[in-house]
Amino acid sequence: MIRIKSSIFRNIGLLSLKAAFFLTLIILSGCSGSKSVITTETDSVRYSLISIIHADANYLYHVDGQAKKANDEALKESIETAQNAKHGEVFIFHQKPERKAFFLFPRKDRVFYHYRNGSLINKGSYSPLDGGLSAEAEIYRTHSTKKDRKEYLIYFGHEIPTFKDRHYHRSMPDMNFDTDIFTSDLKKFSSRFDVTILSTCNNGNPYMMERLQSITDVAVASPQNLHLSYMSMEKFDLLEKNASIPNPIFADFFAHNAFEKLSSNLSTMVTISTYWLSGLNKDLPEISKLYEKHLTNTSIKPFFTDNIDCQNLDIYNEPLHLYGMLVLYKPPAFGRNADKKTHSGWGCKE
Repeated sequence: MIRIKSSIFRNIGLLSLKAAFFLTLIILSGCSGSKSVITTETDSVRYSLISIIHADANYLYHVDGQAKKANDEALKESIETAQNAKHGEVFIFHQKPERKAFFLFPRKDRVFYHYRNGSLINKGSYSPLDGGLSAEAEIYRTHSTKKDRKEYLIYFGHEIPTFKDRHYHRSMPDMNFDTDIFTSDLKKFSSRFDVTILSTCNNGNPYMMERLQSITDVAVASPQNLHLSYMSMEKFDLLEKNASIPNPIFADFFAHNAFEKLSSNLSTMVTISTYWLSGLNKDLPEISKLYEKHLTNTSIKPFFTDNIDCQNLDIYNEPLHLYGMLVLYKPPAFGRNADKKTHSGWGCKE
């Protein structure tokens, strides 16, 4: 009887070990898992759009007493844009907080959506490979059918830090993320974007734009605070009407629409700029060099502090509103900047 019990317990133990082994294999199998929904024709795709939505932080805000999350609102608008993109291929990456199964294994909490011609053809979950965008770029390269077509990218999130920051992702505090990582990882998606839009606070700064110059033709960003609001994606419908619309013209239409919507809802300062980076080759490197030197000389590194107008710094003697820029500005209804009538279009840390 003892031998039988011992054999039974040994078999149960082996089964438990096997079950744990296979469970581990399932959890660790690859960085992503996806499910194909339908297939569509690729010949009618005229442009590609990538929407990256950071959600691994606090994005809570209130409208008329109703609690909302900026990342959820951005996801809804991204999906609506993708469904209306009858001649586009759209990738949406929702960077949700990363949890662990058994406190050890990643649960693949991030979600990607792949639309083509307005239809969802692929949806899956994945885990980050690092603090940057390597996993998203790998998924894009694997599933994209891009040929010779225009490429657009929009990023929703908090301010992308100029310096390395280990607290950008709340669930992964040890992973770095900063301007250099962001701009370097964009090159893993494409050799060059037509338009890059930063729906973030304070990223319309010389350092960010100089780093983007080698990867995108035109950029849209806010030099100062957006107060957890996000830029509307409505004007992506222009690509359905004319997929070959010139990049600066599309960017200006996009910026005007986003500015009008933000201005109608906020009593705080609203500033959005477009930067034709291909046309700023002469001036931007020097502007960025002076700003980088200013940051180096700052004794306390200003993480997540609001920008001021760069023109207010004594490091710049010449006007900063350059040819190739569109600056949209509304002063706040109250406060120290209520009487400020103009803005250079550049944001800097004090």
